[in-house]
Amino acid sequence: MKNLSKFFILMTAALVWVPNAMADTNKIDNIAACAGVVIGNGAIDYFIGDEASFDDASDIAYTAYLSEVFANQYAQTDIQIADQILAGNVDKVIVAYNSETFDNELYEEIVGCYRMLSVQLLEQAETIVANEAEWQDIKNTLIMTVKRMLSAGQ
Repeated sequence: MKNLSKFFILMTAALVWVPNAMADTNKIDNIAACAGVVIGNGAIDYFIGDEASFDDASDIAYTAYLSEVFANQYAQTDIQIADQILAGNVDKVIVAYNSETFDNELYEEIVGCYRMLSVQLLEQAETIVANEAEWQDIKNTLIMTVKRMLSAGQ
């Protein structure tokens, strides 16, 4: 009976802990998803020769994303998952463009993501200003890496 009681206590603790852990990563996952959509949209600009628009979109997206990463204490595995979400959404927009399935729904998602990232930038303005110099090298490296990937095979 004691073992059964311990089992139920452990299960209850796990059920309480798991949703809380997932709730803690919801914000970074959502920001990563929107950062990916915005970078993907910028990639389309890059493909049509507007590198400056790509740079601006990437700067906005990565600044918002990094402000969330550095303002909170996320586990490395959570950041890795968020990075995968970001990359997956970059691909999603590029695939839609290349397959001519870029539609109004995706456009509305992009607009909504710009809004979400704008709110993040406003909320984290102090963190962004305090870390601007430190993040600039990170952002430049990320942007150059994406450009390299976009240019491969062309």
